[in-house]
Amino acid sequence: MINTHVDMAEVRQQLPSLEKHIYMNTAAFGPLLRCAPQAMASWLETEATEGRLGLATYEPMGKLYTETRSTIARLINADVDEIALTGNTGEGLNIICNGFDWQPGDEIIMTNHEHISAIILMYYLRDRYGVVLQIADLGPRGDQPADEAIAALITPRTRLIVISHVSFMTGAVIDIPVVTALGRKSNVPVLVDGAQAVGVLPVDVKALGADFYAFPMQKWLCGPDGTGSLYVRRELLSSIHPTYVGGWFSLKFEALRKWDFHPSAQRYELGGRHSSAVAGQLACLRWLEEKATYPWIFERTSALNSAVYAAVQDLPGVGLLTPQPGASGLLTFTLEDCEMGELAQWLQQEYSIYARAIHEYNALRISTGFYNTEEEVATLSNALHQWRKS
Repeated sequence: MINTHVDMAEVRQQLPSLEKHIYMNTAAFGPLLRCAPQAMASWLETEATEGRLGLATYEPMGKLYTETRSTIARLINADVDEIALTGNTGEGLNIICNGFDWQPGDEIIMTNHEHISAIILMYYLRDRYGVVLQIADLGPRGDQPADEAIAALITPRTRLIVISHVSFMTGAVIDIPVVTALGRKSNVPVLVDGAQAVGVLPVDVKALGADFYAFPMQKWLCGPDGTGSLYVRRELLSSIHPTYVGGWFSLKFEALRKWDFHPSAQRYELGGRHSSAVAGQLACLRWLEEKATYPWIFERTSALNSAVYAAVQDLPGVGLLTPQPGASGLLTFTLEDCEMGELAQWLQQEYSIYARAIHEYNALRISTGFYNTEEEVATLSNALHQWRKS
């Protein structure tokens, strides 16, 4: 149910940096919720005043981590034992990709809309293990049928499909269920980069059919750096080998010298994380779930994205790269005879509007979050029209 009683003034008070800047680059970094540093400071203060007392420290830490995994599981409709805490999307991608027993000639399929975090990892696997990379072309906008592009590349040596849920370049929402259905039919697992989806649109990993799903906190969830999560479908836990192990959290001890990996995705966690950051992560997830509420966030994000489209569509020489405005939080466009890197810099300097140039297309990406306002969209529109006239 949509929360119709959300007070935008109160929402914006929880994001104090909005007083100084117009955040329209949420796809890179969202503004940090006020509750995050408060929770982090409280955790650190307790450690400083009460001490970190060996084994006694693990009880509150364990409760913190357990509740954080549970909150994440609710967000993406996973079971809590399928959730591992990570530092970011890249760590989740690495955990899965380095968990395979790669052999020379094994093949990975990825698309031409992947982020550098995935791309560099794929080339690392190629150079280290002799893995063959196949690139599925989804078209410049990312709106070509993903299952058709991928199906043409599957061979008996294909061992993994890597794909973004939402293109970081154009905001295209990829039809993940058709890709995972193809993967199941071909016995090839699918690793989904959810960095531009979680916190933007409803994510149900069960309905998506995802085998693995990685995402961060610092973008659309407005959380602290160094926090994120990885979903691993329960049936595949035993097939992905931990690249590193961390004792207390990765392992389950029966006796001093008798142990096994933890039966859940917790096996992929390397010991204790920066616990104060996890406290900040949990505080943000609670606020988003309980105060703002996700249905409102999703509806608001879509509406603002559509508003940006309405604001730019009449710009002289505009070319829209986003296939379906309002489908995600990103809108990307080109302007004829315009260097978009210069435009992004000018917007920041003159209006304190933070956006991003997509240099692959000489395009400007506007990514609005639930906290943006119609007035900020109007400011963007006025700025762009002023730039076009100059």
